[in-house]
Amino acid sequence: MALGEAPSSVAGVIDDRPWGWRQKLLLALVSLTILLDGFDNQSLGFALPSLMRDWGLPKAALGSALAAAQVGMLIGAISGGVVGDRFGRKAALVASTTLFGAGTLLIGFVHTPLQLASLRFAAGLGLGAAFPTVAALAAEFTPARHRSLAVILSIVCVPLGGVVGGMAASAILPVMGWQALFVLAGACTLALALLLMLAVPESVTFLLSNGASPAVVLRSLRRMGLGDAVLPERAAARSQGAAAPLSAVWAPALRADSMLLWAAFFFSLVSVYAAFNWLPTLLAESGLSVAQAAEGLAAFNMGGVVTALLGGALMARFGSRWVMAAMALVAVGAAATLALLANVHLPLAATFALIAIEGGCVNGVQTSLYALASNIYPAPTRARGVGMATGIGRLGAISSALLGAVVVGALGMAGFHWAIAGVMVVVLAAIALIVRHVPSR
Repeated sequence: MALGEAPSSVAGVIDDRPWGWRQKLLLALVSLTILLDGFDNQSLGFALPSLMRDWGLPKAALGSALAAAQVGMLIGAISGGVVGDRFGRKAALVASTTLFGAGTLLIGFVHTPLQLASLRFAAGLGLGAAFPTVAALAAEFTPARHRSLAVILSIVCVPLGGVVGGMAASAILPVMGWQALFVLAGACTLALALLLMLAVPESVTFLLSNGASPAVVLRSLRRMGLGDAVLPERAAARSQGAAAPLSAVWAPALRADSMLLWAAFFFSLVSVYAAFNWLPTLLAESGLSVAQAAEGLAAFNMGGVVTALLGGALMARFGSRWVMAAMALVAVGAAATLALLANVHLPLAATFALIAIEGGCVNGVQTSLYALASNIYPAPTRARGVGMATGIGRLGAISSALLGAVVVGALGMAGFHWAIAGVMVVVLAAIALIVRHVPSR
């Protein structure tokens, strides 16, 4: 779009312009929220072996604390999407980051499973609300041609946060104990919440959809490096559907894809949180040290970072359907291989390599689902559409926390990996049936 030429639509304010460095910097800032979300969320998984030892409790006794976080994330994901669509992406982002930062920090001072479960629930509200808000901001700070990559770059920070958390846990747990890990994660998150409040502008798409004045919209555009953009004449009109109800994601045109997307989120999060919650404990029980067990989960997450970035680049060229299906298929194969070799003594490097492949594809699919959801839902319902899908996915995470203790306790490492293989088959089927995939270029 030439300078001074009015865009053909509201979306053209950003879509027809270059992806500038200020927009990329804003994407990096909101992505830090997801990195610390991943760190804070997985901190209990890292700390679980030490915590069970200190409190003298079996795995099943802490299942409620693991589930409490997922219940909070379920409520937070759905309500956070609604808040983001109604009151602004920035307000929802700052509030959610502050909540999960404070909740995580306070866990460093608990003494009973009930206190732990209560604070994990409170932190979960913020953890869940951050996802749809960041996905919406990443999409709306970015031109349409780069949108899927931007969303993946933000959500891939979940496993990246796990990598950072694994490195921190392996250094902190043997020396300072599990309490210090929660205090560090929470303090860093609260510092980020302050930075977000000062540095991040409101989404221009949200402002235009809600009839903000041209002066307010231009202020946000200037902070995105787009101060010379020309607004469409209807920019001040409140006519973009901002007041659409939550049920809009269940409209006839979206219903089938919504159901399939929810199924993919549900079962992929079963796999992801089974690893987050129980993989370090299983590795420790197999004879590894606490530090090595944390490194095993870090390998699961690091594989996710690499695969999600590769998948994002391929999706930008070839679309999402076949790229996501291929990742799900490899996840099934890697999990089945680990299950078959569970009782075989492998070198540690080989075990971690297989875990990285499994984690890479499981996390790669889960991360890509946010880009797919952002493509399925239009801008006025994007945050709540992504939030609803994330919330349904949390039911899978809750199932993983509650049933994982039973499955892991009864079937051990082999049962753990067979379960991941089984649920990823369901994810593969759902991905194949969704209609509104990100198209190829």
